[in-house]
Amino acid sequence: MREPRFRDNFWSTDITSSVGYDNLIQHMNDGRKTCKELEDFIKQRASIEEKYGKELVSLSKKVCGQTELNTLKRAFDVFKQQMENVGLLHIQLAVSLREEMKKLEEFREKQKDHRKKTEHCMENLHKQKAAFFKKTMDSKKTYEQKCKEKDEAEQTLNRGSGMNNSKQQEKLQAKANQSKQSAEDASE
Repeated sequence: MREPRFRDNFWSTDITSSVGYDNLIQHMNDGRKTCKELEDFIKQRASIEEKYGKELVSLSKKVCGQTELNTLKRAFDVFKQQMENVGLLHIQLAVSLREEMKKLEEFREKQKDHRKKTEHCMENLHKQKAAFFKKTMDSKKTYEQKCKEKDEAEQTLNRGSGMNNSKQQEKLQAKANQSKQSAEDASE
């Protein structure tokens, strides 16, 4: 199965549609959620590492092999020292993880602020686009109506050109000229 791609979900036949933008916003929201989940994961891992490290250090302090002599005593001492070192390394890892978690949290907050600004700007642009589209459609409708009136006036004038009444013919000519001018004005 093919993985969904951004380009397949961006364009739409509806000129006022914002489906591509909506997909981007959804992806950004999913990214923010993933960031938060990663923060929580790192926080839990740091807590576990710290607890484990403290337990190892505590265990290394317990009395063990005090009655032994020579090499076995040295082996116990080295073993306990190594256990303490490993415990301290786990505690140090917990501190490092918490520092990384803070950096990730700062990044998420910066992204949140930036995203809000961008969303506000895009929302205004979408409103403008919809308003311009509506205005264009209204202008088109007006233009088509004026052209229809012009055509009707010209047809009436052509039908009435055989009339003997010059006043009637002048009136029809004036109406045809006025309709023609209205159609030209509407096209601008």
